[in-house]
Amino acid sequence: MKNTIRILCAVLAMAMLMTGCTMPKIVLPGTPDVAVTTSNGQSMSTGEYLAHLYLNFEQMYSSILSYQQSGKDPWTDKDAQLPYENENGETVNLDLETYLIRASQDIIKQRLAIEKIIADNNLTVNAEDAKLVDEELATMGEGAYLPAGISNENFIKTYKSLSLDWDTAFFGLYGAGGPKAVAETEIRNYFDTNYLSYKIIEVSLTKSEKDAEGKTKTVPLSADEKAAELKKLNEYLTINNTQGFEAAMDASKKATAQEGTTVEPSTDAQNRINNDATTMDAKLVAAIRSVDVGSAKIVEYGGDDAANPTTAALIVRLDINSPAELYTDSVKAILNTLKGEEFNKQVEELVAATTYTFNAKVEKKCSPKNFAE
Repeated sequence: MKNTIRILCAVLAMAMLMTGCTMPKIVLPGTPDVAVTTSNGQSMSTGEYLAHLYLNFEQMYSSILSYQQSGKDPWTDKDAQLPYENENGETVNLDLETYLIRASQDIIKQRLAIEKIIADNNLTVNAEDAKLVDEELATMGEGAYLPAGISNENFIKTYKSLSLDWDTAFFGLYGAGGPKAVAETEIRNYFDTNYLSYKIIEVSLTKSEKDAEGKTKTVPLSADEKAAELKKLNEYLTINNTQGFEAAMDASKKATAQEGTTVEPSTDAQNRINNDATTMDAKLVAAIRSVDVGSAKIVEYGGDDAANPTTAALIVRLDINSPAELYTDSVKAILNTLKGEEFNKQVEELVAATTYTFNAKVEKKCSPKNFAE
């Protein structure tokens, strides 16, 4: 859910930068001011409804344009229909206009549900996040979206909601001091148990070759080829032990760079990887954990055949607790891992328990086809 809202917000941001290029003039006389009402007493203006519809249109514009350039009508051609999961969990194919309307309305329902959670729990927007959004909006010209029937006021409300509401609700509930705050000990335990910090230089222990039928397949390196790759890693290990990992990484890049290419010196920040092991390949995790913290080692791993690992790597395992910022910078991601599913379920249940009434006149007049004219 969060990713969907983030993507749509990014589309709005891009559209904001491109305003004035090809936006058609939309005139909607007699359109009601209110597009949506809910059984919770919430409402949304027609301008905000249009903003949601427009950003969904922008998200698909390149596909629509490509379809038109092929000589087909994306609004009527059956091949242009899109799969949509309805309220019963069934997947149905919808024409483009209906799909854009339904997808927009789904986001609107989620947005209103999250706004209700914020209001019910007296949650407040993070001041730094709000400042960043205000700086982004400061680049928007006066009346930038009026051709699309969207005032600056309605655009700004939509943009801020999509940019800020999810974080405001989620971290307001589960962050420190929130009504559902996750205990610091639980967050810390997750970090210490699952997070890994390391640097790595990998080489492949496989190659591609064609079989008797001319088909390409992946096969293990020969004994001599494997020995050559491992020799390189041992040279990098020696450099690491005498000059540091950055020098070893630079040597590996120079070895594979095209002639005449300048290799810029790498930095600790560029080479250090800090990851949640639960999101990583299990064989890579095992390889990293086979190295003691503060040590460097060459490890072979990967593939389904233990006798023929697909990768060898120089791995330097680092202390995940140094510097301390590695933990503090990971807290939000850990909260999302621990409670993201629970929060999404809460939003989904609130949406299901709420009646949303979309004004039929607005639906009819505010067709996404208008944006393509």
